[in-house]
Amino acid sequence: MDLLTTIRTRRSVRAFRNESIPKQTLEKVLEDAANAPSALNMQPWEVHVALGEELKRLSRQLLKSFAERQLTCGPGASQPLPDKFIQRGRECATAMSALAQRMGMEFKTFVNQGSLQFYGAPAAAFLCIDESFPPERFVDIGSFLAYLVLSAAGHGLAACPIGLVASYQDDIKDALNIPESKIVVVSVALGLPDLEAPINEFRSGRASVNEFVRWIDDED
Repeated sequence: MDLLTTIRTRRSVRAFRNESIPKQTLEKVLEDAANAPSALNMQPWEVHVALGEELKRLSRQLLKSFAERQLTCGPGASQPLPDKFIQRGRECATAMSALAQRMGMEFKTFVNQGSLQFYGAPAAAFLCIDESFPPERFVDIGSFLAYLVLSAAGHGLAACPIGLVASYQDDIKDALNIPESKIVVVSVALGLPDLEAPINEFRSGRASVNEFVRWIDDED
């Protein structure tokens, strides 16, 4: 699959097959993802990968914490969002809700508990950054994340970025022995897609270029 085809066709997967992925394959995925750009080539990302039983053990701990704390998925906005962003989120939730119901689950339960179980993936990568970096360097983590999901697709794997883990990073750092000085920014579930799961029928739309680009040139 060429790069542009991958960019145009990859989708986040929210149900994975119960099949382990060879560590060598994951190493190649991460090696390619490390070509992501970063300021002054500092490459501030640090990646912790949990596999198999270790990942399942972490999932159980996260579900226990969820039951106690009820920290859920959401945009995390500090002030009201413009209507267009709210509308996009509603459309996404409505479409996924119908598919989750076909799996016998209420949408919020599916997304929250599914996120903390990494949607059944056999591997999850936790993208971290040292707390000494300023918030601006989170952009570099975003670059690595984008390269990671594309690299996964290039190596025949499905992926799903999961942001809810940031709300439970104390549990994650404790379970995975990640130093306190690290910030868990996001995780990525990795594995083979369960093509029979209705939720994987979901396809999100994209705004046209004219909706998010403003040109500044002599014709203005």
